[in-house]
Amino acid sequence: MHEWKRTSSLNTRKWYREQADHYAARFGEGDRFWQPKYYAVEIYSRQKLEEKLVYMHQNPVRAGLVEHPTQWLWSSARWYLEGRSVGLPIRWPPGLESDG
Repeated sequence: MHEWKRTSSLNTRKWYREQADHYAARFGEGDRFWQPKYYAVEIYSRQKLEEKLVYMHQNPVRAGLVEHPTQWLWSSARWYLEGRSVGLPIRWPPGLESDG
């Protein structure tokens, strides 16, 4: 398992670099595809998890790609908001399954 994780991580990094090179060649070096800064957020409660899910699910809505989060094809919003399958199994993280 450790070897698989390491190999898949290296392959993912390679793929992102190739995509970044492709993007830069097409759109120029000055434009960024990914945000330049990020920060880690500790999810310590169900309330904080739901807050972050709402934020993530609203991204395609804010970008004007869909009117409702459940309309975004690659979103987990259908599962979290409507209990509908998204084609992959989703579970609440251990310890955050319920409010109490």
